[in-house]
Amino acid sequence: MTDRDSGFGIDNDHLEKVKTGRSFPLVTPSTSKSTQSDNNPALRLEPESAPVQPQHHHGVRGSDDDQAYTDLQRPPSIRVISVEAEKESQKVRSLYETAEDLSGEDGDRRASLIDVRLEPPEEVPSDEDENDAAAEEEEAEKLADELKFKEVERSEKWRKMAKVVKQGADGQGMIFEFDLKHPKLVSRTWKGIPDCWRAAAWYSFLAASAKTSDTPFVTDEELKADFRELVDQPSPDDTQIDMDVPRTINQHIMFRRRYKGGQRLLFRVLHALSLYFPKTGYVQGMAPLAATFLSYYEEESCFVMLVRVWQYRGLNQMYGTRDSELGELMNILEDFEKYWLGPRDVVKQLEELCIHPTAYATRWYMTLFNLSIPFVAQLRVWDVFMLLGSSPSEPPSPALPPTKVVSDFAPPSKGMEVLHATCAAIIDCQRETILDSDFENAMKSLTSWVPIKDVQRFMTIVNIEWKQYMNKQRKA
Repeated sequence: MTDRDSGFGIDNDHLEKVKTGRSFPLVTPSTSKSTQSDNNPALRLEPESAPVQPQHHHGVRGSDDDQAYTDLQRPPSIRVISVEAEKESQKVRSLYETAEDLSGEDGDRRASLIDVRLEPPEEVPSDEDENDAAAEEEEAEKLADELKFKEVERSEKWRKMAKVVKQGADGQGMIFEFDLKHPKLVSRTWKGIPDCWRAAAWYSFLAASAKTSDTPFVTDEELKADFRELVDQPSPDDTQIDMDVPRTINQHIMFRRRYKGGQRLLFRVLHALSLYFPKTGYVQGMAPLAATFLSYYEEESCFVMLVRVWQYRGLNQMYGTRDSELGELMNILEDFEKYWLGPRDVVKQLEELCIHPTAYATRWYMTLFNLSIPFVAQLRVWDVFMLLGSSPSEPPSPALPPTKVVSDFAPPSKGMEVLHATCAAIIDCQRETILDSDFENAMKSLTSWVPIKDVQRFMTIVNIEWKQYMNKQRKA
């Protein structure tokens, strides 16, 4: 099946039915019917018939109400793009489409150069180190066997909690569902989801939030159909996306080859996301999020996960719009400083150094800690955030016990407690360094990659921070 052979053709009756009456936030291509603006002939608008007004439903959309989108889910259907930007978008997208036609020899050559650059030189151990190296290797093998046995044991526990809701056809796998009321689910998620169950668990958690939302539920099939249509539309953000793609996790084997493999998938997903949320467009923090999801999902499912994270985990508010300039993120950081940092000695030190959370924590929130902490620790944080997180405008996670919240205590960043707890834990881990640092060294410590050696201990600190806050909320 080729890249363009997505089944979204003219003769596909089923998908033509899906497209009927749907309002997309698409950039108008020059090949469509258009008229030039009287004031600015360089701009083109699409004077098609007015988009169908959304019908307000509460619940799952059926096959007869494909137009049931709220303003939050469906931005304006007409976007403006200059002719120059449209041509540049077409040029960039053609690079990712024609990359599959490059000769294998050229691709192999570039891959080999990358491998040589990334591989460390071989170290020849001395006679004095041979015994120590052998002992360390034996200890490492023993630890690896213990971790492997523990992982198998935990995987079996998750298998018993999983419920098959859809049997995949033609090798597409199965879709699982986890009971969010299960008494062991929260505690086992804090201990870490086994990697073989991580994709299924994340999907289940976000799907549950989508189904319990006050806004209409958009199915996987509808979102995937949206993706297939959006990837063929021009975007004014394509040039910036193309610049950021090779800089995103470029040492990962999946994203090494320019315009190919993971880089191609990453570009297509970010391109479609920038069109699906036109008020936000593309922001640089989106790239590492998409790359992480692509490590677990194929591109269409990755797009589904990103849309649901945006809508049901508050990223739409964190990223804001093109005009808001991250105003909501500033409010979130103020909540973190007001409700989470508290009267700690390290906080007093930061205040004396005039270091505000906006100076060091913006990246943590925008990328969900990607490249700020080890990847294993990032995945553990995501495990809990996918389960217990929510958007401030959405109901809280069903996995949380009901709480009575006093309005004076409830911050606007409701639903992001896991992210706040993680930020507080990072500061706790850097406490001794910050207390002995001047402004420059403190900023370097907070904005650099944090080397967490014991991930389980770090997550224990995150859990303690989270529990302390939730207990205060219940007693308020």
